Amino acid sequence: MRTRYPDLVLKKRLLRAHSALLRHQIAADWQQTVAPVQGLTDRARQGADWLRGHPALVAGLAMLGTAWLVRRPSALLSLVSKGVWLWQTWQRLRPRPGLSAS
Repeated sequence: MRTRYPDLVLKKRLLRAHSALLRHQIAADWQQTVAPVQGLTDRARQGADWLRGHPALVAGLAMLGTAWLVRRPSALLSLVSKGVWLWQTWQRLRPRPGLSAS
């Protein structure tokens, strides 16, 4: 049976092929974008599962840290000051949006 509109049939086939190509491209782009984030969340979940599986170790480390801070409160002040210095340095060195490097 001959079709009455061969140009429309051809156009329909081309549009379907183009749509399939776009779907594959979107899937590849999505996978490339999401894979690193998904890996990071998987590692975080594994870490949380490990911590849930070792509550005595977590409690012991928390008690040890608390005892250390009670015995040497100046160490906490030193640690906080180093953290503030690192944060300020990072703020100065990181690239600013909207500023060109040239």
